[in-house]
Amino acid sequence: MSATLQSSLKEKIKESVEIPILTRCCFCFPLRRGLIAFAYTNLILTLVVTSFLSLYISVIRNSSQQQQQEMASELIRLIVDTVALLIEVTMTTVFVVALHKKHVLLMKLYLYFEIIYSTIGFAYSLAFINKETASELFLILFQLTLQIYLVILIWSSIVKMERDGSVKYTRESGTA
Repeated sequence: MSATLQSSLKEKIKESVEIPILTRCCFCFPLRRGLIAFAYTNLILTLVVTSFLSLYISVIRNSSQQQQQEMASELIRLIVDTVALLIEVTMTTVFVVALHKKHVLLMKLYLYFEIIYSTIGFAYSLAFINKETASELFLILFQLTLQIYLVILIWSSIVKMERDGSVKYTRESGTA
């Protein structure tokens, strides 16, 4: 009984929520090529930021004991940020592979990751809002908007690939 209730609830949600299907990335590029360009840009920028954060952490750790104590809370935050960025690098690499191979399952994995990662990142940013300036607040909101747009683009690409049948699931025939 509860399984049918859950499935009917899911159906009602699917029917009432309509996510737009986009055919172009940034209103000018083909969807898949735009996502590939976005993924590579994201990967490069994330690697650069991770490198700078790692260098900054090493500078703090090589400073005097007094300076380390003064920056202890910032050091913890920087380490958490770096770990989160390393996870993002890994998942963005998975996304690049998924885009090149047209692998829907990996694209869905990245889609769910992006939704969860964006939500956690936004909550994390709000937790430190008292230390943020107005420009950083703008960047937080801009990043959230960009991530929502990216989620819609990924969803559109998945729907398009499944609808057009451009995704081919092949199985190696077992000739031992």
